[in-house]
Amino acid sequence: MTPERRGGIRPSTLPRIGALALVFALALAVASFWRPAWGLIYYVPKLNGAFAKMHADPLLIEALREQNEQLASKSQEWAADQDRLWRIERLCGGGSLQRAVMSKPSSRHLREFVDASGGLISHALLIDEKGRVAAEPYPSYNFDQARKPKFYYTFRRGAGARDISWIERSADGSHPVCWRAETMVDPASGRPIGTLALEVNYDMAGSFGCAEQPVHTEQERATNRVESGISDGAF
Repeated sequence: MTPERRGGIRPSTLPRIGALALVFALALAVASFWRPAWGLIYYVPKLNGAFAKMHADPLLIEALREQNEQLASKSQEWAADQDRLWRIERLCGGGSLQRAVMSKPSSRHLREFVDASGGLISHALLIDEKGRVAAEPYPSYNFDQARKPKFYYTFRRGAGARDISWIERSADGSHPVCWRAETMVDPASGRPIGTLALEVNYDMAGSFGCAEQPVHTEQERATNRVESGISDGAF
């Protein structure tokens, strides 16, 4: 009779432990593959559809036309002054400048797009042809977006241009996101009139929906600003 083992793992249990470890490893592999695959199959087309609708949306196009005309004579110095006030209002919990922008019909319309996305989109910015915010559903950090990659790598490169940021945290810190931005074009003239930028939920869109484009410099990632090739009179 074989003597009873004292302590340790019985030889008869080793195959079962190995099988459980294999099942666990396979489950992890499936989960790591399924999430980006589902993002590619479902959420990326949904995001593309949202952009397509917004590119053709008459209210957003008209909002850009109006602001471009109304602020055509405003200098970059004026935009910088507005930006300083904008940031002060954000630090103070709000103010008349941001409230005026968020009360626009175009801003309310952006909020409808965000709400209808089911969590895929958490913020949006409509930016005019000189890099100034024309509409936003919620408060943002800056009025002047001219030096931001989302504007520099889209509007300045013309129709069809796209910028996708590095992965960062959402404004409320609740989930990882990327910003995808594209040039807005006036369908009547075919001329670029601004930029549309959407904050995209990385947990949904995955690596396929948030693949950085172009690859930004370390300085751009650290500061969220593009320095080269920009002067105060560039716009």
